[in-house]
Amino acid sequence: MSKLICRDIHIKYFGHDESICGFSADFSDGFNVVFGGSKSGKTTLLKGLSGLIESEGDLFFDDTDVRELSPKDRNFAFVFDDLALFERHSVLYNLEYPLRVRGVAKEERRRRAREAAALFDLDLMTEHYVYKLNDWHRVALALCRAYLRNADVTFIDNVFARLDLCTRKEAFYRFIPLFAHRGIVILATDSVEEASFLSNTVNYLNCGYLLQRGSIAEMREAPSCVVAFETFCDYVSVFPAHLAAEGLSVFDTVIPFDISRLIGENYIGTDVLAGLRPENVTISDSGIPATVRVRFYGENGYLYLLMIGDVELYACDHRVLDPSASIFITVRNVFTLFDPNNERAVVRY
Repeated sequence: MSKLICRDIHIKYFGHDESICGFSADFSDGFNVVFGGSKSGKTTLLKGLSGLIESEGDLFFDDTDVRELSPKDRNFAFVFDDLALFERHSVLYNLEYPLRVRGVAKEERRRRAREAAALFDLDLMTEHYVYKLNDWHRVALALCRAYLRNADVTFIDNVFARLDLCTRKEAFYRFIPLFAHRGIVILATDSVEEASFLSNTVNYLNCGYLLQRGSIAEMREAPSCVVAFETFCDYVSVFPAHLAAEGLSVFDTVIPFDISRLIGENYIGTDVLAGLRPENVTISDSGIPATVRVRFYGENGYLYLLMIGDVELYACDHRVLDPSASIFITVRNVFTLFDPNNERAVVRY
């Protein structure tokens, strides 16, 4: 099994500010995922690993130091987020191009291109010019061209984000499985669904930092920081609280909290950030006063957006409550606590 080994990768934006800071990971045969939102550094990281832009750190493919090789000498393929197609040429020309520059004979490359085109729904339009294609077929063409390369490592840079929600899902499930046995595939995506479908080990990138590595389920159950908590958990709230030995003080109420979960006793007696999920909030007949702001229809009853001062909370209930109604809530089993300075989780899961 092949591996792409990255250690302490740093990439500077135009040689000045760091856009990737100390990224380390191992990518093995099969699908590997780099997850992150817009401007998180996904594209920069993939370009740095592929050699398209300069990077610092250790990068090995098996026992080969990749940094000693020029990009053209690395057997890597890259599917750009803007697709990088030859617009004024035919589909067949685009498919044959990577084979032609590698010296594959004309008849052989044409045969391989036509066989691959059928896999990606392009067999009836090989003579069409690229600029006439719709987004579905343009994405298919870019992926098919990378498929034909059969590279050691294939980088796919969030190309499905070009499609609308319905066709994105269809294209992803239609085309990505075709790369299942094509060496190491590293997909950058901003979709939780795509990330969780492909791999049990997702690299969560934000602002150039690797914040957490693991499955999406693990990130939901044990978020490493505030941004992971808000990204992977639905309808959550984060707000200031004071932690004391007797419990957590929020909204002038002391809530029991198991201080043995803390990573260090130095957090007792300090201000923290408390993270709540809807299941931690119960609408009751007494307790903390709150106001209903919005009512949503949920799978099991209603989801309410509540206001306590300037803090927003979510709660689920079967009762029908009108917006602006005054109610009471109780808070139990606070899910997690974060350090207000670095927003890292300060509890053990």
